[in-house]
Parts: sequence; C-alpha cells; structure tokens
Amino acid sequence: MGTGIRSYTVLLVIVVLVLNAAGCYQLFGPSDEEVIKAIYDTGFFSGGVEKYSLKSAIKIIEKGPRNSDGSWRIKIKATVTFTMTGGRETSPKERTSVFRIYKSKDSSGKTVWKADAE
Repeated sequence: MGTGIRSYTVLLVIVVLVLNAAGCYQLFGPSDEEVIKAIYDTGFFSGGVEKYSLKSAIKIIEKGPRNSDGSWRIKIKATVTFTMTGGRETSPKERTSVFRIYKSKDSSGKTVWKADAE
C-alpha cells in the first residue's frame, strides 16, 4: 500500500515538473485580470488625437502557449473607435488584436506583467 502511494506521488511530481518546463499557461501564466491590466497599461486604447478609444470591455479570445522567450501570445476582442486629427471619431468597430504578454521589472524593482502589441 505504501509503495503505491509513493509511486503516485512521484508520478504527480514528474507531471508537474513537465508541465512547468513546457510552460503550461493554464497553471503558470498570467491570469485574465493580469492580462487585461497589462493591456490597459500599454496606452494602446487611450484617448487623444489619432488614437484608439475603447468602447467596450476587453474580452480574451485565445491564450497561446508560452513562447521560447518566456512570453505568452494573447488574442483579444474589443469595440473601439478611432479619433482622427480633426477631432472626428469613427463609428465603433469590433476589432481583434494580438498582444505579447511577458514579465518585467518596474522602476521600483517589482515584477509586473507587460504587454506589447504584435
């Protein structure tokens, strides 16, 4: 009985280590809240002249596997408008965008999630 429990424990440890090495994003990647905060922090959807303005909440469509550089590819959908030079705003359109999410250190040395548009 004791060797069966040990065998299952060893198997469980091996599975966890393999998933960690493979970069299984469901267990070790950024949460949805962290992804959305990182995307908002990019300023990609901030208002202003010749900028996108967000008209709906960001919805995460797809989370890709971890890349070799340690980042995750995230595909999102949102309704946006585009403010042109004359101050005119286009009609709202639903757009999908792809971001690369990765860990970085901020100016205080704290680890935070960052996003770059692809």
